Amino acid sequence: MSQILEVFSNAVASVTKPATLLMLLPRDQTGWCQQFAQEGYNVMHLTYPLSANAPESFKDVMRAVGEQIIALGADWGLLTYGLTTKDAETLVSKLALSLADLKACVHFCPDTEDTHGMLVKDSQGRHIPVTFHLASSQEVLHASLLLLEDPAHLGYSLPTHSRLPVRVYSYPLVSKSPPFPLSILPPASVKAGDQQSVDPYLRSASSLSLTRTLELLRAYLGPHFNLERLWEMHTYYEFIERDAFKTMSTMVATPYVNHVPTMTGGVGYEDLARFYKYHFTTVRGNSFSIFHINCVWQVTPQDFELITVSRTVGCDRIVDEMIFKCHHTSEIDYFLPGIAPTGKHIQIAMVGIVAFRGDKIFFEHLYWDQAGLLAQLGLLDPSNLPVAGIEVPKKVLDPFGMPSNTLLKRWHESEGLPID
Repeated sequence: MSQILEVFSNAVASVTKPATLLMLLPRDQTGWCQQFAQEGYNVMHLTYPLSANAPESFKDVMRAVGEQIIALGADWGLLTYGLTTKDAETLVSKLALSLADLKACVHFCPDTEDTHGMLVKDSQGRHIPVTFHLASSQEVLHASLLLLEDPAHLGYSLPTHSRLPVRVYSYPLVSKSPPFPLSILPPASVKAGDQQSVDPYLRSASSLSLTRTLELLRAYLGPHFNLERLWEMHTYYEFIERDAFKTMSTMVATPYVNHVPTMTGGVGYEDLARFYKYHFTTVRGNSFSIFHINCVWQVTPQDFELITVSRTVGCDRIVDEMIFKCHHTSEIDYFLPGIAPTGKHIQIAMVGIVAFRGDKIFFEHLYWDQAGLLAQLGLLDPSNLPVAGIEVPKKVLDPFGMPSNTLLKRWHESEGLPID
């Protein structure tokens, strides 16, 4: 039994009472178990499907799994990959005693065209919350689930504060068999220098389905992390204390940062720690001749301001819309690498996507208007280009007060034309 059933303990120290996830997926895919252990769960991995020469039947295995779940005595969730109707029905029947503690189910690409065994109800006849991740080729199964996404077809009333219990997502141009997440490394398994698939559809489906899965699990099983506090602690270490080591302490073991317009940042602990220490925060000491001997070399100007215009907080990430202000009194390696200080005042409209794994930052993607920044410094002539300078951040702050379409020279041509 130990060869087909393995436990991965919760890897997040701040989570003291983790819920349990039962994951059914192939033996060579335990990276996904490690992924969810690093999200704050105890994971029971059942090798699935069982090999033809396995000494135990699926029924026997599920009976043993049920005993372990009852022994744990905690709420639990179910994640399956390529589950068949027959095995789904067996799973429900053999886990009957522990179904009272089942709080959420997630099915990736079930190997079926109907919903038998895939939809579990509680003692009151209400659906245990479930999310389906389907390849777009699974049209028949998708069609059979569509009505259940409408509360009117659930067969019972749903309070207005409740989430829809059945959610279905379809992903284009990805594999049904094997289920598409099994064709890409889980984020927690990727190391600096690894070559990953760059298939945009697979990358999109894997990323979106992971976030949507966590959205369900966090809602019904926890754990709940204060992502805003974690992010603000990170930026405090970056900009106020200017301490590279403390900044890195807020991140996972293999993080990355990508400042998209300049491609500055780093992948993996060593590269990113080097970037933060020598190209983002403050360098002290006289042993680094290129970093201004016998002085403190500031990358970020002292008079900087970082103003949050809006913030969206999800289950595993934050999206910040920001304005960055400063006088260009230093060579800002991350914004303007190789550009000597001009002394000019600059304002930059930015968007940051900050992803978390458990209670640590996994990555940052930072986007900003590089053309507008270069125009403010006089390094780009915007006169014959659809580019604006200081007007861009001003319009972000004052969308109703600043005019639109000032770069659209044909705007006057549509004046007075019907809009219906």
